[in-house]
Amino acid sequence: MKKTWIAIGLIILVGLIAYHNCFHNAMFWDDDDFILKNRYIKDWKFFPQFFSENLVAGGYLLSNYWRPVLLTVFATAWHAWGTWLPGWHSLNIGFHCVDGILLFFLLNRLFSNRLLSLCVALLFVVHPTHNEAIVYVNSLGDSLAAFFVLSSLLLFVRFRQSQKPAYASRNYYFSLLFFPLAVMSKETGFVLCGLLPMLDLLLIQNNSRFIPRVINTAKTVWPFILIALIYIIMRGTVLNFNNSFNFYSEPNEFSSNILVRVMTFFKASTQYSGFLFAPYELKVERLLPFAHSLFEWDVLFGGAIVLSMVVAIFKYWKTKPWLSFGLAWFFIAIAPASNVLVPINAVLYEHFLYMPMIGIIFIVTYFALTLVERRKLQKPALCLFVIILGIFCALNINRNNDWRTAIGFYEKLVQYAPSYRVINNLGMEYANKGIHDKAEYWYNKAIAMDPNNPVAYHNVAGTYRDTSRMALAEETFKKAISLNPKFIFSYRSLADIYFRTKNYAEAKKYVLVLIDFDPGDQNARQALAELDALLKN
Repeated sequence: MKKTWIAIGLIILVGLIAYHNCFHNAMFWDDDDFILKNRYIKDWKFFPQFFSENLVAGGYLLSNYWRPVLLTVFATAWHAWGTWLPGWHSLNIGFHCVDGILLFFLLNRLFSNRLLSLCVALLFVVHPTHNEAIVYVNSLGDSLAAFFVLSSLLLFVRFRQSQKPAYASRNYYFSLLFFPLAVMSKETGFVLCGLLPMLDLLLIQNNSRFIPRVINTAKTVWPFILIALIYIIMRGTVLNFNNSFNFYSEPNEFSSNILVRVMTFFKASTQYSGFLFAPYELKVERLLPFAHSLFEWDVLFGGAIVLSMVVAIFKYWKTKPWLSFGLAWFFIAIAPASNVLVPINAVLYEHFLYMPMIGIIFIVTYFALTLVERRKLQKPALCLFVIILGIFCALNINRNNDWRTAIGFYEKLVQYAPSYRVINNLGMEYANKGIHDKAEYWYNKAIAMDPNNPVAYHNVAGTYRDTSRMALAEETFKKAISLNPKFIFSYRSLADIYFRTKNYAEAKKYVLVLIDFDPGDQNARQALAELDALLKN
C-alpha cells in the first residue's frame, strides 16, 4: 500500500508541476459557447434540456454534440464558483490526474507490474500533446469521458479476476453503468464498447484457441454492445440535431469518398507519430489538406505505419499479447476521430490523441523496460526517464503561456492557421477590449473569406453600433439575418438599436421574434412589457 500511495503521489505531483501556471489563464473560444454564454448551465430549471437538446442549445446555437453529463459537470461548477478561473482549471487538471491514477491501477491489474504501470501513467499525465485537452477549459469532455472509460475497464477486470458470474458481481454492474455515462460525457466514450472486448479477448481469456475466447467474451460483453447499438439508433433519430453521422452540410470530396478519408487518415497518422515522439512544435489549429493520392509522401509513410501496426496485431496476438493490446488500443481509441467511419469537422487535432496515446506509450514503455532489465541499465534508464519527464513538464509550462490571454492566443494562432474562425475571434477579442479599429479590420477579413457566413457581419455591425454608426449597424445586422433567418443574436441587437433610437414599434417587432424563438426568454418578455407601456404613452 505504501508503494501504491507513493505512485499516486508522483502522478499528482508531475501533473501539478506541468500545469501549475495555467490556473489564471483566460476562458475563450469554445469556452464562450459551452460555458460563459450557455444559459442552460446557469439555472437548474434547464436540467431536463441537458438530455434532450444539443450541447450549445443554451447559447441559441446548433451542434452535432450531445453531452448531458458534461453539461451537468459544467452546471455544478458554475453554481460552485461562477467565472472563477482557478476553479475551472483545477477541475480539468484534477480529472486528468485521476485518469492517470486509473490508468496506473488498470495496467497494474492486467500485468502485475507496478513499475510499468507507473511509468506509463506518468508519461500520460505529462505528455505535451495533452496540453490542449487540459488547459482549454471546455475540453473537459476528453478527460471526463476517459474517467468513465478507464473506470469501467478497471471494474470489468476486477470482475473477471474475481471469478464470479456477471449476475453476482457488483463490479460488473458498475462497469456497465459507466458506459452510458462515458458516451454522455463525450462521443469518444463510445470506444469503450471496442476496448473492453479487445482487452478481455487478448489479456484476460486464457484459452489457447481463438474461437472459444470470442464466444466467452461475447457472452459477457453483449450488454455493452446492446447499449452501443441503442446509442447509435438514438443519435440517428431523436438525438440527431445536425446530422450526427456527417458533419458536412454540403457533399464534398472528403465526405463523399471513403478512399479520400482513408488516405487523409494515413496523412494524419504521419503527423500523429511526430506529436508522440517529438512534441516540440504543437499547435491548436492545423490546416491539413485532404489527401488526393496514395503517392503523397506523408500518405505513403502514414499508410506504411498503419499497415505494419495492423499486421502486428494479428501476428502477435498469441505470442506477444501486450503488443497487440497496445496497437489495438490505439486504433480503437482513434476510430471516432479518424474520419473513416464518420466525417467530422476536423482532420487533425492534438486532443484527438488523449485516449489513443495510451496504447503507444504502453508499448514503448514495455519494450524499454524489458531492454533495461535485460542489459542491466537501471541507473542510466532512471536518469533518462527523469530527464524526459522534466522536458515534458517544461514544454507544458511554456505552452500554458500561449493560453494566457485571448488576444495573445489568437494573434499567435492567426500567423499559421488564419481560418475564418480564428480571424473572427481575434476581431471579437479586440472589440471586447474596445480596440474598434482592429476589430473592424479583422471582421472584414473574415467577411472576405466567407461572405455567406452571418457571424462576422453581426460582429462588425456591433462595432458600427459601438462607434455610433447606427444606420450602417442596422443595415449590417439585417444582412446577417438575410443570410440566416434564425440568427437570433442579430434580432436582439436590432431590437436594442430601435429601443435606443425610440423606435418602439420596430423594437417590439424584433422582440416578438425573440419570444417566438424562445418563449421562456424572460428578458425578452420583460422588454416586451416595457415596450407596450411606452407605446401606450
